[in-house]
Amino acid sequence: MKYAIVAKEDLKTKEVKEKVLKEIKLTYDEKNPDLVIALGGDGTIIKAIHKYPKATTFGLHTGHLGFYANYGVSDLEILINDINNNEFKVNETSLISCEIETLDGKKIFDNAINEITIVTPLRTMMVDVLIDDIFFERYRGTGLCISTPTGSTAYNKSLNGSVIDSSLNVMQLTEIAGINSNAYRTLSSPIVLDGKRTIKLASGAHFDDVFITVDHISYDIKNFKSLYIKYKGESVKMAYHKYEGFLERINRTFLVSKD
Repeated sequence: MKYAIVAKEDLKTKEVKEKVLKEIKLTYDEKNPDLVIALGGDGTIIKAIHKYPKATTFGLHTGHLGFYANYGVSDLEILINDINNNEFKVNETSLISCEIETLDGKKIFDNAINEITIVTPLRTMMVDVLIDDIFFERYRGTGLCISTPTGSTAYNKSLNGSVIDSSLNVMQLTEIAGINSNAYRTLSSPIVLDGKRTIKLASGAHFDDVFITVDHISYDIKNFKSLYIKYKGESVKMAYHKYEGFLERINRTFLVSKD
């Protein structure tokens, strides 16, 4: 069995990385690891998942945000022991998949653990929103955010979207600065959709420049045509020593003071 490390560059994380490299008994392999150890915050864990989507990810929290992390710095010896003795457990987290298509027929496929967004920061965006190929609304505004239940606590939360129990198989569609007037009407509130549904965002006008993000990855799309989003059965394997429930995770991430 082989492993790799994805880590932040701060001094504290570097010290943790040195200890891991010294004490883990497995073969180190950055090309095709079976296990990946993400040292840092949620951003580092998400980067590790995108870099090694088939590996089992160990998230060790060394930063300020650690919603996905199942280990803290105080658990370092436990993490090392879990890996060396194969004593860890694995939980699978579902990913949402997207298909981006341009007017010239180019297609891009990707998966997200947190959210997918589409924005036009320099002008008003107009897209038709279809759910299961049924017309829902013509949206005008800065953009839209489609999040998973675990991703509902990320960018979606800052948009005043709902926090969704991670045990539910759903998607949430949240507006980013939607326009509402006598001329333009949108739902103006987040909508939670069953995970069996498909969301399609189709260009209602020609866009010279549309930005689509898949977690931390940004695509600058010219001649945007459509964006399909749905669950396709893709998932990521997250390792843990002791299971932490959704409510406990929410509590330590957002409600318990660090002071």
